[in-house]
Amino acid sequence: MSLFPQFFYPPDMSDAVMRRWAESNCPMDLLPGPFTLSHLLNTMYQASLMHEEGEPVRCRLILAKPQDFPREGVIGIDQVAVMTFENTTELTPHELRKFSVAAGYHRAMLAVDIVEDGSVHIWGMVLTGTRWVHRIEGGRLHGIPLPPNLCLQIMGPGNLIVASGYERVVELSSGEFLSDGFDPFHSEWLPERFASFRSAINQEVTSQHSASSKTRICDSFVKSAAQSVIRRTLSLVRTRRHGGMLVYLPETATDPAILRQWIRFRATFERSAANMHYRQLITHLLRRLLVVGESLGLTTVRWEDYQRIQDSILADLDDALIDFAHLMADMMTTDGALVLDRRFNILGFGGEILGDSHVSLIHRALDLEANNTCLEPADSSGTRHRSAYRLVTGLPDVITVVVSQDGGVRFVAQMHGKLIYWPYLP
Repeated sequence: MSLFPQFFYPPDMSDAVMRRWAESNCPMDLLPGPFTLSHLLNTMYQASLMHEEGEPVRCRLILAKPQDFPREGVIGIDQVAVMTFENTTELTPHELRKFSVAAGYHRAMLAVDIVEDGSVHIWGMVLTGTRWVHRIEGGRLHGIPLPPNLCLQIMGPGNLIVASGYERVVELSSGEFLSDGFDPFHSEWLPERFASFRSAINQEVTSQHSASSKTRICDSFVKSAAQSVIRRTLSLVRTRRHGGMLVYLPETATDPAILRQWIRFRATFERSAANMHYRQLITHLLRRLLVVGESLGLTTVRWEDYQRIQDSILADLDDALIDFAHLMADMMTTDGALVLDRRFNILGFGGEILGDSHVSLIHRALDLEANNTCLEPADSSGTRHRSAYRLVTGLPDVITVVVSQDGGVRFVAQMHGKLIYWPYLP
């Protein structure tokens, strides 16, 4: 019997992983050789196309030895619980499918290692708990630490993520490597379009805080908080494999007459405190941070401080922000667009983009600020994307974020007099 089954997986995936692993400065000694790496990727890919108990296979796997995990601290709080099997099992797509049910995606990982004959065996389970999910999208709860070993995730059929511990390295989706793209949250143009909202929030909170206090909130904190919510929302929509669209309207486009011209909603909301929920949450969060920061002797409270501070009220507010992200993801999953203004007020959902204007060409950004672009035919995209292109063409200050069913994400906006999209790589 051959050591490994015949490969049915594109060998260039291994090349992409090795290249990106090195570019990301991940520990090279924790990456197996090309042959073993190809075997692991092939096995995960084949398992991703299977079903167990009527559900698609979803699981996480880590290449490690028992001694690679921290031994100090309280199990389940400071360190993962490592459960070792009495007998190992050779890693195959069939065995991975069977084991995936026991090692629930959100709570556990299967642990594998290379044995003496060079084959890969499943030797145990690593219980991570669920807090790592929040950590992936910038939340406060980092979860129990993982070593920076090679980790593989099956997200869905043909959709794999390769990571070093929790740090994403490369993703494969529908035969396409999602290793070429941008994170517009790191750009200058995107935060600038929400600058007035951030300024208003900061001024409101500062004016109500004690003038004698030396503690202040970092200028970029509101930006980081808003981005963490949107990152989590997009992650949820991608995971559901339904697709969706998020639309941010400038104040000049929220007039009912303009809205009726461009968007037909399934449901709109009356203006009330409820659909200003995000502003209330972030305001309460900043006020509490000033109080806690002052008690800790901090002159400036940064996003990193917020992630470390242990406070029950902050924890409740963080949970509320997570709930808000889930709410937005739910409304995005409804057919049609979720529409917000730039103060994060929810205007309506299930929005059908109107107008019969045809957009034939769109520029793809080649850098974060779209200083360099290349032209592509707009018709190469799906209906949801073309609707976004029409809306941004008609209302140049609008920003749309389009999530396709295969998990791809595009930010669409006008810059430099061009209709531009940025492929999102989280």
